[in-house]
Amino acid sequence: MARVQVADDVWSDFRALAGYKPMSELLGELVSREVEKYRSQKLREGALQADELVEALERARAQQQDLAAIVDRLERLQHRTRSD
Repeated sequence: MARVQVADDVWSDFRALAGYKPMSELLGELVSREVEKYRSQKLREGALQADELVEALERARAQQQDLAAIVDRLERLQHRTRSD
């Protein structure tokens, strides 16, 4: 177990925010977010290697599919609302 160096009130608020979610899961989410920001920064700086570019392209395609699904769902909801 690692010690987290933050003020007691910050840790208390973080624990309240976490609810029943295990710390390992929260830490995993935090690490994933930070790595994504790091990778995005490297991409914008032109500092990715070829294999990293391919991985970035694959992630972008997955995000594009997710966005298309969201748009489709919103359009169907909007159409239903207009029909009612």
